[in-house]
Amino acid sequence: MNMPRGTLARAIYTKFHNDFYLDKYDTKLWYTVNTDPQFAYRTTFVPFEQPDDVTLEWLEHAKNSSTNIYKHIWHALARQFLQFFMTQTDINGFLKRGSMFILSEHQFAILLKEGGFDSQRYDMVRFVDIGAGDGEISAVLLKALRLSNPDVIIDAYATEASWTMRERLKKMNFKVLERLDEVSNAQFVSCLNVLDRCIDPIQLLEDIHTILAPNGRCVIALVLPYMHYVESNSSHMPIRPLMNHWPGKAKQYSFESEAAIFFRVLENVGFRIESWTKAPYLCEGDLRQSYYWLIDLVVVVSKIS
Repeated sequence: MNMPRGTLARAIYTKFHNDFYLDKYDTKLWYTVNTDPQFAYRTTFVPFEQPDDVTLEWLEHAKNSSTNIYKHIWHALARQFLQFFMTQTDINGFLKRGSMFILSEHQFAILLKEGGFDSQRYDMVRFVDIGAGDGEISAVLLKALRLSNPDVIIDAYATEASWTMRERLKKMNFKVLERLDEVSNAQFVSCLNVLDRCIDPIQLLEDIHTILAPNGRCVIALVLPYMHYVESNSSHMPIRPLMNHWPGKAKQYSFESEAAIFFRVLENVGFRIESWTKAPYLCEGDLRQSYYWLIDLVVVVSKIS
């Protein structure tokens, strides 16, 4: 079959074939790991064998949204203009596009419970979401905290570099921080897919350790294989990498091997691995594909006293 002529026709043709592949893809692979009996962190692994109903609903919404051709044409034209004075993250926030998804509130709640966090123990939880983006995943975490304790009061804070995203977070009643040291003794902290995008990931981990309450928990997500990119500087390189094998030996480790390397980094900072899982890091699609994904390592940690 010949490729259609015209940019729009080619995009629609490509989307048809890409979405056909998505429909046939075995999504159980998003959650599958090879935990050898000798794997040191095997006992803290929390298995999610397949997408749950909430995840399937998100995927269906992404598919339906991707069929809005006029919206995607508008986004493409707007990006061409806005890129001259806004970052890609600011553009996404301004256009309200590119929402992300990792786990449902039910899956997050299970992971947190296995990691020793139970909101039933608290009348109020101080929650800090680092690099909260558009707040969509933050909202999922808020739901997860309230599943076991609907009456818990959540004092919600967030940090975010993008000004358009910050405005969206304020509308969701998050107190937006300029610096992490503006808050302390947080019972729950989240840092989802930020460490591989910040200028100094080791310093950020140390800052999280400082603000986390002695009995608190932090949930961290990191895309594997680990690849670092800093949007805010010209070199796009961090001051120091999160893991020393990057960039020289990038993509040379299995998911499980690189997860173990990252766990040792966390332990060296002063964290204990309480629970972890593997999950898709999903993003809304465009004219070419209904949705995209990377693979996340999601881990719950506590402070070593």
